[in-house]
Amino acid sequence: MSQPLAIELASPQTVAGCRAAYQSLWLLVRLVQAQAQGVGMELVRLAELRQQFPDTRNLRMLISRAYKDFARWGVRVGWGDDPGRDPRFLNPDGRSQGPFWLPAGEAARIALLVEGRPAQLGEVADFLGQARADEVKRTAGGQGIAFWLALAGAQQDLRQGRLLAMLDTAGGSSQLGALAGFKAASELANDGLQQALSALGEASVWRRLDDLSSARQTLSALRRALKEADSDESGYLDAMEQILSAWVAWGQREAGQAEAILTGMRSAEPRASVVRHHPRIRFEWYNLSALIARARALAGNGPDQALRRQWAEAALAHFHRALEAAFEFGSFDAAQQVAANTGMAIWLFAGEGLTGERRTAGPEALRWLLFSEWLCRCAGSGGLSAWNAIYLMRIARGDCPRDPTPSLAVFRRYQPVEPGEVRAQAGSWGGVDCSSLLPASWLALAGELILAQREGRARFSLLQRCGLYLEHAWYALHAGETALARQSLAQLASEQQGLPPSDKAFFCEVVRTLPPL
Repeated sequence: MSQPLAIELASPQTVAGCRAAYQSLWLLVRLVQAQAQGVGMELVRLAELRQQFPDTRNLRMLISRAYKDFARWGVRVGWGDDPGRDPRFLNPDGRSQGPFWLPAGEAARIALLVEGRPAQLGEVADFLGQARADEVKRTAGGQGIAFWLALAGAQQDLRQGRLLAMLDTAGGSSQLGALAGFKAASELANDGLQQALSALGEASVWRRLDDLSSARQTLSALRRALKEADSDESGYLDAMEQILSAWVAWGQREAGQAEAILTGMRSAEPRASVVRHHPRIRFEWYNLSALIARARALAGNGPDQALRRQWAEAALAHFHRALEAAFEFGSFDAAQQVAANTGMAIWLFAGEGLTGERRTAGPEALRWLLFSEWLCRCAGSGGLSAWNAIYLMRIARGDCPRDPTPSLAVFRRYQPVEPGEVRAQAGSWGGVDCSSLLPASWLALAGELILAQREGRARFSLLQRCGLYLEHAWYALHAGETALARQSLAQLASEQQGLPPSDKAFFCEVVRTLPPL
């Protein structure tokens, strides 16, 4: 039998009597705690590391260093979705993506200590920086209020885009973030409906963090919670579980599965009535249905042109219904999403000869995007709108040649539409000052958004980050800033490995139209 491994949690922390790196030690202690929580709770997800160490620029390096420390301490730690595997036979290539777990036999020989005595559960939670449920209850002034206070804070963080914990200048956690907030609410839940509300919020966060595996797992927890709730009172939550499941399938580019879920919602009661009568559900249903129809219309190699036109018209009709629903329940944030998608669809369809004329599509698309940006700012989301910026920059360079590997001199003679020209094309409408919605230059806009992501002031999805790196590289090359372009293309090459094949193919195709560096 292996010798016990003593871990001292009190400062200065040690493993087997030797000083230990805090990040590696934190992960190991968290794995011990997860193993103790039982079957189904053993996995520690990559997003939890992001939340705990939000100022770490390279999680891959943190994980690599931790596994070197684990080996030095004689602890075998596994990775991947199957905690039943033997860690000795796992392929290290996928290790940096997690999730991470500790075999029961390894956990059994680890002794967590505080000043030489066995650590209590609360002390382990304190070391890990986890809030205790009893303290949250006392702070809230009562168990009934505690859940709603935690849920409200998490929902506000989600609306403001604060998905993970943020650190203050002293290095301490100043904001829990939406993910930790929904987990705290779940610990305070008193019944199945409250558990379902917490799980719904958590699944929404996982989806926005691109951790679709965790989103699916949380949706399973949501389904279990709904079984415990009164079925007559959970129609909205049941429908949102279906909507989120469809969004997760769409995020993995499983369009057929997403469409099947949406079709099933409209074909059977009581879900069909919820889609008809609940504006939030109706918005989500039509918005995703429109994106699926748009993708099919733009798949140029398969169906005939007449069928593609039908899908394009269906997409625009679905976007229109989604926009109506967004205003029906008074959400500018929802409305700006639809406006942006409508603008991009109009431009893409015209370019494929599916709807409208190319001559008028550009200005109309730009007006929709500026409308979306205006709505976004009215909503006061506190974040920067990545999709609006990406769509504007893509349309602005849309009429430029797409020849493979042009010379830099030829590329710099291309003439993308400048922000000042966009103002002129968009015209004046509704008393909105378009000049306040546009940047000084496209390169400056892309650079500002990338800097906001790097500094933690904004958190964009993987697809958004790749889009920003591509646009930044394009406009940097057009300005002759080859060093900046090289940096963004390197980031794009690294990040796009996590994309579905269809999205990865899009970026590879555009990169081939750039000058060689």
